Amino acid sequence: MSDTAQLIILVLSIIVILVLYAKSKDAESFLLIKLAVYTYIGAFMLDLDDVKLPLGFAVFLLFFRNPKINAGTKQLAAFAGLGIFMLNVIIPQVETMIFQRTHHVDIQDTNFYSGSLADELEHLKDYFNIDRNSTELRGLDLVIHEDGTYKYLSFGLAEDTNKGTVNYSIDLLDDSNSFDVSRYKVKEDDDYLDHLQFTDAELVLANIDIITPSMFEMEGMRYYHLKTDGIRESYDVKSDSSYKIDTAGKHKIEDDMLPAQTIVAEVCGSKELTETHYPFKCEQDEYFLLDLLPNNQD
Repeated sequence: MSDTAQLIILVLSIIVILVLYAKSKDAESFLLIKLAVYTYIGAFMLDLDDVKLPLGFAVFLLFFRNPKINAGTKQLAAFAGLGIFMLNVIIPQVETMIFQRTHHVDIQDTNFYSGSLADELEHLKDYFNIDRNSTELRGLDLVIHEDGTYKYLSFGLAEDTNKGTVNYSIDLLDDSNSFDVSRYKVKEDDDYLDHLQFTDAELVLANIDIITPSMFEMEGMRYYHLKTDGIRESYDVKSDSSYKIDTAGKHKIEDDMLPAQTIVAEVCGSKELTETHYPFKCEQDEYFLLDLLPNNQD
């Protein structure tokens, strides 16, 4: 529950207690404190694996429902506590629904070559007010036409916050003019991918932006497919289809350059796409090594 919602519930609780105290009929020592206790008992919950039970109100019904003095006022305080319990159950669910609702965010450029994935990231960060220093890429999958037009684009982001991780799922809509973006929160102890060395999203996307049309050229192919999990890893595969990608161009990896630390992007070509804009059959597999570093360097 947000801090604002908690503050509102606290203020409402105080107001309810003060109103009940003002309307009490019989004089009673420490009545204000007793009304606060009844309210607290009514609001007390038992949380069992995210199943919330009104344990306090059950205790009230069993042991405290018939007080001798100011019975009606104290019963109202307990019922007010039950109302607070209900708010504590309902408000987080409403907040989650609002937080996880799908957003449609305009894409800045529909062409891979003329546009920039790093710029798309900045636009998304501005839209969702994402912390610029704590965003990891959690996989990217794209398909472009030979002219650079996006046919398919999907990637994930993970934002570290002081309350856990927020995951973003970004998918290009069929109209190719906007993203379908959804997000959800993950508690720190629930992030099962935490042990993997994901890389800063801006770094990965800026390196993908380096790719030029000539790097993608594959004879007879109309579409090009690139995917990466965004994990920096030690790479030691000696292959004629592995290439270093940097601002100087596309270079075949020599054996003496391995092993190395890098982000691997798998690339292939396709002559046609399925109805979902995904390659029907991928051929001529290559491996683009992004931000290649010596194996002993972080």
